Amino acid sequence: MAEESPSFHSGPSEGHGPLFNQMQKPMKRILIIILCACLSAGFISCHHGERATEPENPGNVDDNKETGDEKPDGEAGAGNDVVILFTNDLHSQIEPIGKDATYNPDKGGVARIKVLVDSVRAAEKAVIVADAGDFVQGTYYFTCLGGDVEMMVQKEIGYDVRTIGNHEFDKKIPGLKHMLSLNEVTTVSSNYDFSRTVLSNEVKESAIIEAGGHKIGFIGLGVRLSGLVAPNACENVDYSLPLNKADKIAKELKANGAEMVIALSHLGYNSDVTFPYYDSGVAAQTENIDFIIGGHSHTFMMKEQYVENEAGNAVPIVQTGSKGIYLGYMKIHLDKVGKQRFSYRLIPVDSRLDSRIDPAFASKLAYYSEKLEQSMSEVLGYCSSTLRKGSPQGTLGNWATDSMVEMCEDVFGVTPDLAVCNNGGLRAEISNGDVTRSDIYAVFPFDNKMTLLELTGTSLLKFFDSMAVNTEPLSAGVRLVIKDGAVKSVSVGGKAIDPKAKYKICTIDYLVESGRYSLDENTSRQDSAEYIYDLFCDHVKKITARGGSLQADIDDRVTVL
Repeated sequence: MAEESPSFHSGPSEGHGPLFNQMQKPMKRILIIILCACLSAGFISCHHGERATEPENPGNVDDNKETGDEKPDGEAGAGNDVVILFTNDLHSQIEPIGKDATYNPDKGGVARIKVLVDSVRAAEKAVIVADAGDFVQGTYYFTCLGGDVEMMVQKEIGYDVRTIGNHEFDKKIPGLKHMLSLNEVTTVSSNYDFSRTVLSNEVKESAIIEAGGHKIGFIGLGVRLSGLVAPNACENVDYSLPLNKADKIAKELKANGAEMVIALSHLGYNSDVTFPYYDSGVAAQTENIDFIIGGHSHTFMMKEQYVENEAGNAVPIVQTGSKGIYLGYMKIHLDKVGKQRFSYRLIPVDSRLDSRIDPAFASKLAYYSEKLEQSMSEVLGYCSSTLRKGSPQGTLGNWATDSMVEMCEDVFGVTPDLAVCNNGGLRAEISNGDVTRSDIYAVFPFDNKMTLLELTGTSLLKFFDSMAVNTEPLSAGVRLVIKDGAVKSVSVGGKAIDPKAKYKICTIDYLVESGRYSLDENTSRQDSAEYIYDLFCDHVKKITARGGSLQADIDDRVTVL
């Protein structure tokens, strides 16, 4: 299992013309800052990047009232338009988000995305469909079927190119190979070297995709896997810093005929251009990347963000957020000297599209949903009030860790001193009402095992030092007081921690194997035979059998002063 991370800015442009490119770099920087400020304020019509809008009719993405200076089909210049449609961090959101969800209810759904893609393809001569990683993991579709549904979706929608996110490794290298073999979408990964794995022939360093007579270069940039992906899930995959590969490969693509280079990035967005591990830093410290389509940070970028690159050009960075709530739309106008105009927006994926869903595609989706429905619809128990994530505490995390203490007694016959899980591993809330197996699988979708560790008091104190910086859900009986990012006081079971004593901690194998929080300093370890989502299902049944319900409160286990 892996977690999410931050977000950043970007961009080059050949459309400024020779005069602009002859200016001294400081003056160019000033002009770019002024240009971006004007664009942000909406004072000028977009020449390089148009203001993002949400069309009233999400299917009419070729509306010239929305795209300003774009020319309709049939007029001069239309043959030089290339449309890039894109997703990122879909996270197996095959169906729309539930209508009762707290966030983005009834949004998303791959059948709706196909409506939009089909509509654009019918209206435009040159369309490329791309994904920036984490297409899988997050719902029981992936948990139970290992990527079969998601790869069918990519094939039926007609994706052309994709890169690899950290969650693509969740079924390990053999599982990733299985997924990639299910369709013929071009996979690019420029800073992951798969040559020592069975994926050596499945993943390309880069690719040129042709559309409408134009050649568009694509590179793929992946996040550092250490700490996000368990070592055994990415075995023999060699990671390189994005900057060590990105510009060199982009330059080679242009030498081989690419009119522009788009980076499909799963690095995350952040505005710090000095940090080379994120989109903004990559854009600022390269010359040959023209656009960055980002992912990983789940950033809803309603407007493109610009970063000046080393050549003095403005590189746009775009991203759709997550779960297919929006489809990314970029129209680029090309001529003999390169990019001239560019427009961008996020198109809402919602119920307005339902009347246009492709019945054949819906039938293919239904095959998989019906396959899972019988087991996933089983009612396990009842939730008295909605359990939600939160920081430094949430009712969902409190319920999960308190439950793990009891589950540890059932699985290992031992009562631990405390339990800890990670907020990144809790992927959905549990709503008030009946709790089904699908609800539990939505919260705990990863193939994690429950783990019982023994730690010395010294290692446990190091663990709590980490909790002061990045709080994670902890079980009742812990009293952790944090001030100014440091531990002010901590006790377990009402007692101060003895550095020489031994303590038993219940957690998940991912947190141990990722090397986080000093849990790898354990003196002994036991793993459950079953996955944690099945253990939680059994636990909910146990609660129901004794006449109880799922509930949790916020208490004083973690206090931030």
